[in-house]
Amino acid sequence: MKLEKHIDDFIRKEKEVQVNPYVATRVLAKLEEQDDIAVYGKSVPVWKKAVVAASIVLVMAAGYGLGSMVKGEKEYIAININDAQLENLNLYTVIGYE
Repeated sequence: MKLEKHIDDFIRKEKEVQVNPYVATRVLAKLEEQDDIAVYGKSVPVWKKAVVAASIVLVMAAGYGLGSMVKGEKEYIAININDAQLENLNLYTVIGYE
């Protein structure tokens, strides 16, 4: 009985706590401010954007350079593959189960 009374007193005290009605407004205002910063890109410095752009250009130049290193006649080797030996297709057909 004493435990129930203690729990009831605790619940009653928690219900009596007065909450500032402007807390939610201030929290939402801060969240909207952060959203505006993220949308308009104010949080990312210009030098970081420049580094990202330069790295993309560098990777493209490296790819072009590596691609231009391959020169000369390419040899094509004909490969004959027997598909029937690669995979037993009877496992996938109803005819194989008869």
